[in-house]
Amino acid sequence: MTQNKRSEIRAEMRAAQLNSPVRGGHSIGNTGFFLGLLLCAFMAQSSRPAAAHDEEESVSPEFNPAACYQLVRNAGRHIAWARWEQQFPVERTRSAVLRDAMPEWAVDLEKSWISDAYEWRASDEQIRQWAAELGSVEDLPSADQLSVHESIAIWLRRIARQCKQQDTHTAAAVNWTSDEPRPTQ
Repeated sequence: MTQNKRSEIRAEMRAAQLNSPVRGGHSIGNTGFFLGLLLCAFMAQSSRPAAAHDEEESVSPEFNPAACYQLVRNAGRHIAWARWEQQFPVERTRSAVLRDAMPEWAVDLEKSWISDAYEWRASDEQIRQWAAELGSVEDLPSADQLSVHESIAIWLRRIARQCKQQDTHTAAAVNWTSDEPRPTQ
């Protein structure tokens, strides 16, 4: 009787292997369902604006480079989305990006980045510098041939550099004591 059971189990296993999508048998009936579910999840994420700035992400009350880079990632991307992809006027970008309950240092940076985004124009030198940092200086477009996304990438790198510069200014101000003259910025 054990022999018959083993034969039945082997026959069932062979049938399962033949019907397996790995072995070239029948395709999975739920594939369309799973792909549709995956597509819906992807579309739900991508249908939100490029920087869903409505989500409250806590920003450190004190300036530090990590908090600044987080601000570049969140607010900077939102500014770039509004400026280059949606072509909002500066006033609309200001009203969309600036939020209540933000630390003063973050509000100041966001205001300066918004102004910078509308005044800044890429130069051929900036393109060469950016390409050299990324490791390839071949076949570079000129500044007037940049795509929207290339402009955004260069501009985001530009404002991210301010986090490091701001950190040196902040460190100098923190190290200042009343016995010493205040450092000039």
